[in-house]
Amino acid sequence: MLKEEQEKFLRPSEEFSPIPFWFWNDQLSEDELDRQMLEFKKKGVDGFVIHPRLGLPESIGYLTEEYFHYVRHAVKRASEWNMKVVLYDEAMYPSGSCHGKVVLENPDFASRGLFMREEKEEHPGETLVASAAHGGNMYYYYEAFSGGTIRGIHYGEDDGEAHAPASADLMNPEAVACFIRLTHDAYYQQLKEYFGTTIIGIFTDEPNILGRCAKGGMIPWTKGFLDEYKKQGGTEEDLYWLFAEKDNTQGDAARETYEGAVYERMSRAYYQQIADWCKAHAIAMTGHPEKSTDIGYLKYFDIPCQDIVWRFVAPEAGKGVCGEHSTMGKCSSDSARHRGKRRNGNECFGCCGAVDDPYRFTKDDMKWYLNWLFVRGVNMIYPHAFYYSLRDKRKEERPPEVGMHCGFWDEYRQVTDYIKRMCCLLTDSVNQAKVAILCRRDQLSWEMAKPLFEHQIEFNYLEEELLPACGMEDGCLTIEKQKYSLVITDGLISAQSKDILKEFEKEGGSVLFWEKDMKGKKVEALVTLDYHFSPSSEDLRCTCIGKGDAQFMVVANEGERHLDVTLHLKKGAITQIWDAWEGTMEVLQEPVREMRLQLKRRESRILVILQI
Repeated sequence: MLKEEQEKFLRPSEEFSPIPFWFWNDQLSEDELDRQMLEFKKKGVDGFVIHPRLGLPESIGYLTEEYFHYVRHAVKRASEWNMKVVLYDEAMYPSGSCHGKVVLENPDFASRGLFMREEKEEHPGETLVASAAHGGNMYYYYEAFSGGTIRGIHYGEDDGEAHAPASADLMNPEAVACFIRLTHDAYYQQLKEYFGTTIIGIFTDEPNILGRCAKGGMIPWTKGFLDEYKKQGGTEEDLYWLFAEKDNTQGDAARETYEGAVYERMSRAYYQQIADWCKAHAIAMTGHPEKSTDIGYLKYFDIPCQDIVWRFVAPEAGKGVCGEHSTMGKCSSDSARHRGKRRNGNECFGCCGAVDDPYRFTKDDMKWYLNWLFVRGVNMIYPHAFYYSLRDKRKEERPPEVGMHCGFWDEYRQVTDYIKRMCCLLTDSVNQAKVAILCRRDQLSWEMAKPLFEHQIEFNYLEEELLPACGMEDGCLTIEKQKYSLVITDGLISAQSKDILKEFEKEGGSVLFWEKDMKGKKVEALVTLDYHFSPSSEDLRCTCIGKGDAQFMVVANEGERHLDVTLHLKKGAITQIWDAWEGTMEVLQEPVREMRLQLKRRESRILVILQI
């Protein structure tokens, strides 16, 4: 098994290639498509997402014969040149509207919202949904079109512009069925012979219920939704709290009920329909929901993803471990490992240029982001983005360009080989974390995770929804191939979940109820780790994975300073040191249980550990 991994490491497979978003943002030609695809191949980029983007001329209308002429050409060439294609389901984003064609077909399919008014004053296009008293006053709740749009692909169709395409009602299953018929079915009719071979998936991108630039003061809603809200336990009186600014226990409970109803409706109307279509057409549903913490929706994806964007995750200001976006790497990887899915991905680097220059994105920057993802278990990379053209103002649309126009394109092969090596290593492995942090469908605690990261205590987010499916074995909570001896929770869980955790404790497991500002030392006292580092460093990250009779520890320096630490193993011994960036392997003369690690800024290493 180890010899096989060595061979894969030295000669990484095309299967693990980065699959960049390829912005089709100018007049297309077959020759230029060929030229760029061959450039990709030379640099080891063996796949791409066809992404129609702002700047595409109006003569190439979305899903027209002219458009499909170029799509068919690119897919045919990809088939000939052993490249993989992921289709993109919108023009441009967020997904679900087919460039406004859903609403053009049926204006009643436009996105909707609910708003509150203190007077009973119904205007054209509004429908009174409910009325209820609060604090001695009456409040009236109206449903109306949200006025939301998406970003289009032709000039004049961007946010706030006159021709921005209308967003569709994603909570309406009929509107979503229309979207699938107009988009997915059209792609299949044109390209069916490539589905399941060259075409491996369709990417759906951050569906937004209200749409962009929606009217203020609205919350997501759709026709007949009041009944579903009530079935979840909501009341007309509780609607007030959905618009109130002040947080309190009653308001939090009302919002939780409402958000649960939205989750159930979106799951059924949008995600399940697309998942069913992809399964029926032998390709993967891939992409990501709107929020970085939306782990619940990821169960519908064959390749669950998230996206690093706008430098919400970055080396500076502790952004690697602080804030809701710092959870996204684990969000996708933990969803995948607990639901038995082989790959999980990230649409990364979008708008992540330098703080003082959004166009500047270096190889050094890319390596930090890649290390951040890999050490969290992400094993599929969707770079955002390779621009077909930088002509005129096209370069200004969501920079930086991270492909063939970037400053390190001549050195890109090192990047792609690094991605392939790491994605291959992480795929089909078993994560060795012994700690689970309970999470909810859209709430992943970064506060709980931060001290664990900083003390090199590996953990996985476990959805509370999955607790009933877990087994218990040798004092561990088991699910898929994972085994947890410690579960951390904030205690805000259902009675059923509390009963399961009590049983887990009876079987020998440990449960830790989280307290604010809790330190990693308290966790260390409850879980037996097979290793520790001295001194501990808040910038050191590690993940341990098993493959066959070998274990691999990936260590990375996530900080800005040189790290000098010593690793102490309680089990097994280090026999080899691999450097995936340089493509080198060092075999130690003798196995060791203690090793000094010196990691420069942005450096990572793979330690091969055998049970000697």
